[in-house]
Amino acid sequence: MQSPVFAVDRVQGNDSALNCEAIAKQQLELKALMDAGNTERTLGTAAVGGAADVGGQVATAQVASGLFGAFGGIASKVAGAVARGQAEKAVGPSPEAQALAVKAAARHDFLTQLASAKNCGGSGAEKTLSLAEYQQVAMAPPLGQVQAKALTSDVVVAALQEPVDVLDISSAMDGSLAVRNRTIVITEYRVLFDVGGEVNASTRGGYLLGTDYGSTRVTVKYKIPNVDVAAFQAITDRAFEDFKARMLASGANVRFGNPAEGGVYDTTEPGSSPDKPVYLTKKLGQSTRQYLVMAPTGMRLIPRGFTGIGAGNIGKRIEWSKANTEGLSITQTIQIAEHESSGSGSSIFRRGSEADAKSSLSAGAPDELVVQSHVYGGVVRIKEPLPVPGAFANFKAVGGFDSDKDTGMQVLGRLQNLAGMGADKFKTVEQEVELNGPAMARLSLQGLATLNKAVVDAIR
Repeated sequence: MQSPVFAVDRVQGNDSALNCEAIAKQQLELKALMDAGNTERTLGTAAVGGAADVGGQVATAQVASGLFGAFGGIASKVAGAVARGQAEKAVGPSPEAQALAVKAAARHDFLTQLASAKNCGGSGAEKTLSLAEYQQVAMAPPLGQVQAKALTSDVVVAALQEPVDVLDISSAMDGSLAVRNRTIVITEYRVLFDVGGEVNASTRGGYLLGTDYGSTRVTVKYKIPNVDVAAFQAITDRAFEDFKARMLASGANVRFGNPAEGGVYDTTEPGSSPDKPVYLTKKLGQSTRQYLVMAPTGMRLIPRGFTGIGAGNIGKRIEWSKANTEGLSITQTIQIAEHESSGSGSSIFRRGSEADAKSSLSAGAPDELVVQSHVYGGVVRIKEPLPVPGAFANFKAVGGFDSDKDTGMQVLGRLQNLAGMGADKFKTVEQEVELNGPAMARLSLQGLATLNKAVVDAIR
């Protein structure tokens, strides 16, 4: 790779003199360095065996046969496999390019903050920074990094003293409930908090025109360590208070909790408690999420099977219909990660695999019904998760495995190539979610309050 024409240390001595044009030019060159050295959650094409090694074998066979005589054929195969491995390695970024990409990313981050401070791209004129203003930018933490603060019940209660503003979700909701003139029983209010998961990408091994192509697989995992159920209980209780207030303010004839004599569905399942957390694992495409299942203090939930809440009590449904009563199940969800995946496909047509899980809070999930009625069959869905803007967590890499960097896997790949088969490659990235408790609590409540308003607005 050609050396950059500028230094890549995060902050340089002459940065205070950079104008917007110079900043933009450097950022373009830094982005090229970042892309060239990026391998964090990407795995390149797996080695191909058979005919793909012929070029390397023929090239080295001429030398090997002269050196080893009758054993030249074996030596040429070994040399061809080694040459193929070296060529593969050359295709990917070198250690130097990877190290340069890390430094380039740090400088790109600083220049982004400098450009913002100088009003680059803004409607007004470029701003000249004072020495104090420039030093403030130079000493600022990287973009997207938040100050870690444990998510505890005390933190949540303090953070949620003030009300939050709801977001616009009208275009994301689908469905309505014709229950305005009925007695409404909120049988359950269920909240699912994303506390861990994984996202995958892969290519399948294939065979084409005498060539075996190996497979690749990338897995990115994340989790909140030491989940404090009491903190999530405090968020849930506060969200339920918001929901009750909105329902009562709407003028609806509403009751909260299943009647003592039972309803169309029995509520027998507890939500999570500090001594017994309840988790729900959901898989959708290339993604898997693990949710912490919460219910407001004192409320129990409807048991669910693979078909959902099932048919319920037919007799009670008829009884509630005659009494002009409707029961509603409310499910709210909070996701803490945005999942990205290159999907799956054949290694013949796809160069490699790429996956990522990054900090991003959203409310609602398309695979869960926001509202499900018990008597008349009405439902409300959300088309896409609603992004809740704001920084609340750092996703820190804490472990993993890369077959490209493992000696044993490299040897196995060479042996697979010698046998005429494509070598398989895989990578795992393990991340720990470092939360800022107050930010997490407020953004979660903002998302849940927005869903609460959407539910109330859906009642006709």
